[in-house]
Amino acid sequence: MRRFYCNCGQEVFFDNLFCGACGHLLGFDPDTQTLLTLLPSDVAWQSASEPEKTFVLCEHREHELQCNWLLPAELQQTQCVSCAMTRTIPVLSSSLNWRRWRTLEAAKRRMLYGLVGLNLPLATRQGLVFDFLEDKRSNPSVLNEHVLSGHGQGVITINAAEADASYLEAAKEAMNEPYRTLLGHFRHEIGHFYWETLVKDSPKINPFRQLFGDEQQDYSRSLEEYYANGPDANWQANYISPYACAHPLEDWAETWAHYLLMMETLETALSYDLIAKQEQDRLFSNWLREWMQLVVVMNALSRSTGNTDAYPFVISPSVERKLEFIHDLLH
Repeated sequence: MRRFYCNCGQEVFFDNLFCGACGHLLGFDPDTQTLLTLLPSDVAWQSASEPEKTFVLCEHREHELQCNWLLPAELQQTQCVSCAMTRTIPVLSSSLNWRRWRTLEAAKRRMLYGLVGLNLPLATRQGLVFDFLEDKRSNPSVLNEHVLSGHGQGVITINAAEADASYLEAAKEAMNEPYRTLLGHFRHEIGHFYWETLVKDSPKINPFRQLFGDEQQDYSRSLEEYYANGPDANWQANYISPYACAHPLEDWAETWAHYLLMMETLETALSYDLIAKQEQDRLFSNWLREWMQLVVVMNALSRSTGNTDAYPFVISPSVERKLEFIHDLLH
């Protein structure tokens, strides 16, 4: 994540609605990935630094959702590009679901920020929408017995309970995923979407299969075997996580999510002058070298605060080749 500053010079942050120093409204322009200081105009809001640009606020800014994304005034729409992608939300008669929805949308915006920075298309032939659903485990009044997070034909489904800290901790234990986060979950599911967009039915499919395996093998059976038997004993030699063993498409999604994690964290480190300036066309091996040096510092800082390692992963030569495939695909 880049660093942002109000026009008054105060440092401000990605989700801020107002500047804490001067009180000016702030809004995030997804097209330029800039947090803007806003000034009122006759019919809309204009950027303090570029007065010729006018915007309207997302309609979800004023209630508990607190979305600070902007829309170009000429579009004559009411929801920002992120909020407009959400097709289904939890039932809002429960105050708990307001908090869940806000948490889910905040994670989605953060994920979309990373995608835009990589010049990935958000609008494709099949579209992209999000369904945030409940099941009877968290709300006995709904019809769904069990909602599984996943992707299918441009629809990403997330169990709304993923926004609950207690659910997340239980899932970490049950799924053997100690690094599981809501943002990571979004990155994983969007990986399935981009596999269909960038790899499926493309010249990249054979190189993909050489690295990740044949995605045509029975998906349901593969997952049943994984949950029955667990990951391969030596999974770290070939996979970024235990769950990546389950099926080639899950290996792709886990590796894709990890690549997004790396790229955004490197951008943050660059913004805070923790690493040297990088060029977009640098070899992946150079990116990886920067990354491995950075995570040594991250883990040391985490241990100093009495916590476990911030980065408990091993990047084997096999995983490096998979990450490099994604890097080359995007660049």
